[in-house]
Amino acid sequence: MSSSARKRESSSAPLRTSEAGPASRLHSLTGLRWIAALAVFLSHVSTLLPLPGTKTVFVLGSSGVTFFFVLSGFVLTWTYMAGDRVGPFYGRRFARIWPMLAIGVLIPLLLQLPDAMPGQSGTLTLMALSSVLVYQAWVPTYILGSTNPVTWSLACEAFFYAIFPFVAKYTVRRSLRWLGGAAVVLVLVGWGIKLWLWDAYPPSPRPAFTGMDGLIFGTYSPIARVWEFLLGMVAAAAVRKGWRSPLGVKQATALLATGFFVLWLLRAETWRQYIAYDALSQVSAPLYALVVVAVAQRDLAGGASWLSTKPMVALGEWSYAFYLLHFTVLFEISSAVSGRKSIIEFYMRPVQASWSNAGWAVLALAITIAVCALLYRLFERPVEKWLRARIGRRAAARVPAQGIQATATEGRRTESSSASTE
Repeated sequence: MSSSARKRESSSAPLRTSEAGPASRLHSLTGLRWIAALAVFLSHVSTLLPLPGTKTVFVLGSSGVTFFFVLSGFVLTWTYMAGDRVGPFYGRRFARIWPMLAIGVLIPLLLQLPDAMPGQSGTLTLMALSSVLVYQAWVPTYILGSTNPVTWSLACEAFFYAIFPFVAKYTVRRSLRWLGGAAVVLVLVGWGIKLWLWDAYPPSPRPAFTGMDGLIFGTYSPIARVWEFLLGMVAAAAVRKGWRSPLGVKQATALLATGFFVLWLLRAETWRQYIAYDALSQVSAPLYALVVVAVAQRDLAGGASWLSTKPMVALGEWSYAFYLLHFTVLFEISSAVSGRKSIIEFYMRPVQASWSNAGWAVLALAITIAVCALLYRLFERPVEKWLRARIGRRAAARVPAQGIQATATEGRRTESSSASTE
């Protein structure tokens, strides 16, 4: 057999967990989570503590949520095992997201209730309840009106988790040709949603956002965002089947940077002025999928990566708490600095950009990291492990669908590591 033939055979051979060894834990994806969380932090700095000349770049960081949706679909599908029961899966997902979500909702509620307008306390409490019960993203007026706006994405994730066991069972059995077609269709669906919204709610330089619940729901709802999660699932299923992306990490990252650069060049376009109109997710989701696949392939091949170093993995493990609490810390600091007492004020009366805000932004970053590190060690991880042992225990690992072979030990090891990656 020629060397080129052997190379083609190697690149198309189904992956086996036993062949991948410890690299199957994909630590670099955990490190990537921190990069995405930091990007979301910067996007909110552009509103709460704006710095001169940075807004059009920092707002691109809001696509970090798109990255989380894609990554979630990828990791859950990567660790999916044939015969895994639905009940324990839901138990593991509950253990992973709900304890910290409750903290991420309760803290800002307690901080903002004293400054609530007369009669507003009840509304704020109802919005907080919608966050805790993960139905916030199904109520258009609640999506961005919560005491902690970022929690809308957890309502989306809850819906994704609800459908995952049923979709995964079907997806991992499909052929590579089918998966490739599905990826194309999902990207087209994402663009179709955006084009429909542009037609129904034509982009305006200064929208009032009154009576435009459909625009908000069409942008932030689980229905509008599920294609990103499914794209991650399809990508993972393809890698499981033996597909290898021709793009390495550098090439995939360069392609992502090119996409962002094009969006930056179009920053003056009306459809880029407000996130509800922006096509940022449509552009970034397929590019994020390529980056995730490239990084996963490098880990599987045993390649070294700064993303898998202990500091980056630790930051990645803290990233969920960081995501939930960063807006609250930024808001409290910016409120004290600017005198604004409600979240809506920051959007209706933008803060003047100033380099004096840089120090406050760094302080907010340091406080959030420190608090989240403590919460992860003292609350998030212990509570998750306790809950998993009671409501999310996985049966002895079976052979996953489509040729991924794993022993029971390897299955437990992969599940344990994936808890921090997801």
